[in-house]
Amino acid sequence: MGRAISSTLDLATVLQTIVTRAVQLTGLNGGSIYEFDEGGREFHLRAAENMADALVETYRRMPIRLGEGIVGSAAAKREPVQVADIQDPSYQTRYRELLLRQGYRAILAVPLLRDEQIIGALTVSRNEPGAFAPEVIELLKTFAAQSAMAIQNARLFREIEEKGKQLEQASKHKSNFLASMSHELRTPLNAILGFNEMIIGEIYGEVPEDMREPLADIQTSGKHLLRLINNVLDLAKIEAGRMELSLDDYWAQDLVESVVSTLRPLAAEKGLVFLATLPDDLPLAYGDGGRITQCLMNLAGNSLKFTKAGKVEISVTAEGGMLVYKVSDTGIGIPPDKIGSLFTEFKQTDATIASEYGGTGLGLSISKKFVEMHGGRIWVESEPGRGSAFIFEVPLRAAIT
Repeated sequence: MGRAISSTLDLATVLQTIVTRAVQLTGLNGGSIYEFDEGGREFHLRAAENMADALVETYRRMPIRLGEGIVGSAAAKREPVQVADIQDPSYQTRYRELLLRQGYRAILAVPLLRDEQIIGALTVSRNEPGAFAPEVIELLKTFAAQSAMAIQNARLFREIEEKGKQLEQASKHKSNFLASMSHELRTPLNAILGFNEMIIGEIYGEVPEDMREPLADIQTSGKHLLRLINNVLDLAKIEAGRMELSLDDYWAQDLVESVVSTLRPLAAEKGLVFLATLPDDLPLAYGDGGRITQCLMNLAGNSLKFTKAGKVEISVTAEGGMLVYKVSDTGIGIPPDKIGSLFTEFKQTDATIASEYGGTGLGLSISKKFVEMHGGRIWVESEPGRGSAFIFEVPLRAAIT
């Protein structure tokens, strides 16, 4: 019974196992288990062993009320109740005549309790009249405790499952909303950046010297905010199933050159060596060059952020029908116990490091999703204090799945 309860959360299977074993071990003719509905104050048949079909149908059509019959009485008294002979006129219930017609003469009911709360009831029956032996009653108490535990576990599981579905639905609504709002969120910020860039370029007239630095800060902060918004919206579109790859031919050299060109000022500002290593004979690739560029931008940007001295290097090789991209650095490295959670949304390795270096923890998660959409994989090799290498491989010719 213990194995049956621990091996599955399917309530019907567990309760049927319990009632079957209860009948077998007591040597009686039949048994049944009822679950108590607190709202309706009634007992519903959940499992039965050797019970006549007519009786099963009746109990399911007309549940037993609390305090009614032997089941309702045992629950109300919170102790076992038995009827030695159903023919005894003192035993009155709306099921009495049906029980007698089906050959029942003696019934024992044990309440299923959990912290004095009524969970249900367990019954066994015999086709001959007579009192039930004390050892049978004690054995049924053990079965009742197991049944109460099984029902309680199943209820908790159903509740958790239902809450999980509600959370999943709420998350889906959130993702759909953000995916739908992507244009409305990006457009105003792009407009602000565009106007600010024209002001800096003196399209509207000469800019006073003391205004140049604040305007440059606005441009830098605005672009940072736009990247954050893009990451959040990309994640939302992926979760909502509305992200699609735009497949076309591309040269890996062009992607890497674009990333290096964009991030070179950041490397120069920190005094880092930033270089790219690619063979001259890389073949033409087929995939979403924009998303591959975004992955490289996220990885190289992270490397530059977490590297205080030394170098960051991007390399690409072609191996067995795959393009392998590698971004390595001489940065702070990653502890082995933190590597497993690196690609989780909004997850950063350490709160202290996050407060010092900043970031949202979205770049790696989004990169992983884009790589997997291409049919590839991404991983990291790192050692604290000795730098990291983020590597991802994608098919040379990606296919829409």
